[in-house]
Formats: sequence, C-alpha cells, structure tokens
Amino acid sequence: MLYFRDEEKRLLRQFYESESDRAMAVYGRRRTGKTHLMMEFYHSFGEDNPCVYYQCASFDYRDCLKDFIELIKPLAPESLLFDRMLTFREVFQFLSQIGINGKTFILDEFPFLVKRNENVPAEFQWIIDHGLGSNKLILLGSSLSFMKHQIGDREAPLYGRFSRVMEIMPFSFREVYQLFPCFDDAVAVYARTGGVAQYVMLYHGFSSVEDADRELFFNPYGQMFQEAENLLMQELRETATYVGILRAIGSGEKEAGQIAGRCGLDPRAVFGYLNRLMDLNIVSTVANPLVEKKKAARYVISDFLYRFHYTFIEPRISMITTIREKAAAYILNHQYTEYLGYVYEAIIRSQCYEYGLTGTLPFMPLTTGKWWGNIQDKGQWIESEMDVVAFNDEKLVLGECKYRTKAVGINELQRLRLKGQFVQTKDREVFYLLASKNGFTDDLKALEDPHVILISPI
Repeated sequence: MLYFRDEEKRLLRQFYESESDRAMAVYGRRRTGKTHLMMEFYHSFGEDNPCVYYQCASFDYRDCLKDFIELIKPLAPESLLFDRMLTFREVFQFLSQIGINGKTFILDEFPFLVKRNENVPAEFQWIIDHGLGSNKLILLGSSLSFMKHQIGDREAPLYGRFSRVMEIMPFSFREVYQLFPCFDDAVAVYARTGGVAQYVMLYHGFSSVEDADRELFFNPYGQMFQEAENLLMQELRETATYVGILRAIGSGEKEAGQIAGRCGLDPRAVFGYLNRLMDLNIVSTVANPLVEKKKAARYVISDFLYRFHYTFIEPRISMITTIREKAAAYILNHQYTEYLGYVYEAIIRSQCYEYGLTGTLPFMPLTTGKWWGNIQDKGQWIESEMDVVAFNDEKLVLGECKYRTKAVGINELQRLRLKGQFVQTKDREVFYLLASKNGFTDDLKALEDPHVILISPI
C-alpha cells in the first residue's frame, strides 16, 4: 500500500494532463518509494495505458538502449528500423516522425544510464527540446548529487528543461505517528529510519519495535545491518574516509577541526568531504542564528538512518556479529536515551512553522535553529545550549525539549529563563517553550503566564 503520497499522485496526473508540460524530473534519496509511486501512477490508467515504463538496469549504454528498444517495439511492430538505431535520440526522433503521440515515457534510475556515458545528459537535452513531439518524458533518479546537479546547476545540460521537478521526501514524523499510534514507538521508528518509506514499512511488519530491532539491525543478516554503508558505497568513492567522518560525528564531534583530528585529516581537506556529505543530505550544519559573531559551524548527521548506524551499529560490528541480538540491550543504554532526546528536539523544531499556523506559537517564525554559547551559573562561566529558537523581527521563542519519563517542572522553566538572559534578543518579545514527552507538574500547568508555552508530547 502507498501511504501519504496523494499530493505527489495529483502532481503526476496534472503533469500528464497539461498541454504545455513536456518533461518532469522526479528524484529523492533511495528507498523513499519513487518506483512504487510511479508504478501506481502507471497502473492507474488501466488497459489502454498511455505510459511506457523502463528501468535502467545497467551502466552500459548499449544494453539499456537495446532493452528500451525491445520494450517499445510493439508501438510500431512492422518497423524494421529499430534494430539499426544506435542512440536514444534516434529512437525518440523516429517515434515522433511516425506519429507515435500522446505517450508518457518514464525512465527510472536515469543516473545509471549516465554513469559511464557523460554525453547522455546532452542527448536528453536534445530529446526534450526537439525529439518528443507531443509525447512526454519523466526521468527518475535516486542519485541525489547527480539529479540536483542536473536540475539546479546552470552549466548542466538538463538545467531548465523540466516543466516540473518533484522531490520525493521521507515521511514526516506526524505521518510516522499515524502508522505507530504509540508515541514512543513512533519516535523510536523515526529515530532509526528518518521516515524513509521502505524502512518504516519494515518496522510496520513487526509486532514491536524491539522485535524489529533485533531482526533488522542486530542480526548480521538483517536488512538494515549494513544498509547505511551499502548506500554510501553507491554514492561515493573513498568510502573509508567518509565512514571515519561519520563515525567521528556520531561519537559527538561537532566542529570541522575536531572531526579532522579524529580522522587524521588535514583540517582544510575535511571541508570537501563534509560538503559532499551535505550534498547527499546525510550531514548538515546546525544554525546558531541569534549569535552575531558566528562561531564555527557545527556538523550533525541529519539523516537518522546514518546517525543511528554510526552511533550504535558501526562502532560495534564485531560485538553484534558475535552475540547478535543480545548486543541490543548493551548497546542501547543511556547514550540511546540521549539520542532519542536529540530526535525529539529535531521533531519539535520541525513543527515550529506548524505551531505558528495553529496558534500554539503566538507568531509565525521566519527562522528556526538552536542556540549555544556561554552562560554564567553559580558564579562560573560554562558553555550551554538551547534546543529550540524560533523568531521573527518582533518575537522570539526560546525552548527546551525533554524526552524522559518524569514530568517537567518549574525548575526547568527557571533554568531556561536563566539561559535566556545571555541570548541576544534585540528587543524582541521573548516567549519560553517547554516540550515534554511525559507532561508537566501541576504547579507548572497552573502557571498563568502568556509567555510560557507547554507542548506535550508534540
């Protein structure tokens, strides 16, 4: 079953029905359900299907062309010219010339076709500009770096050629929560999968998250045991260096110099690797937007599959291989609770704009992020953080998120206000937000203060 893709299906149908749209790019990280979505679109037409679906299954141009020609031969069964064609350009031009019209050609895994054939993008530029006739073309790709380059780089041959561009995103936390009505289960699944459709549905097939963990992650033959590293090898060369960087970030290193030192890299060279990981949406920088004098950027593993793998699985491969599912209880200890706290923070930050729409926040934020800096506590200067900042030109929210078993009380609010004294507010009206998995104490709930916002659990 295809969940939460109604808008994507509507956009595909809109593209098909438009008289002016000619080409569409559909992309997204692997396992988000692009092919599943496309097959549902394909089958929605029934018997008289105007779509032709082809998945590139080889890096060899000639093999792909041969397979594509075999697929489309029924469109002109009497023609003997297909076997003489040497390029996709010739094929599409011929189809247009003989009056094959109104078809939508879907090429899945288009980057496979390009990997060893650097001229293919220019060839498909010509096809879109001159060779489609009244037909349409949809190009799908899981290689984020390649697809982003072709779509967004002005120097790329396919830049500006797509009438529509659609990125298939992982499920949001709220969507995962619909599939796992227990909040703790939903957070746990999101913390391992980041909402990637295929991984979420793997968990959906087990009776409990714990059972799924043992079978998927803590089993050397489990589907998720080496998934992160397998995906990394499909996208990158020199994977050992990238693994070292991800492991350093997973262990808590945040700044480029720290990461380089942990990996034995030249501090200047590490930025190239970090930028490549950011292009793939595996790593991101954390904004500290309220600090005028920008401190060194902090790097985090923003893809939760990779974050979970390089925090808990990869450093303990030998242990898991040896004692298998028994390793789960040892590995998922107090550090795991801290990890879930980080995930909860990310969920709350991602909800800030929704909170602005619903009135949970008394304004619509323009900017969200975290804050870190020095505060004075009990006569000593210490470095501290706040999980959430959200603000516009007039108003500011400072927030903390507590993912723990006891209710949050007045002490946490006082602590948050203390930190707030050291934030550059620029005369904004300040509100304090506390988010708690397990609610709040009675005295905090009884506090009638319009500048205090309580959220439980989301």
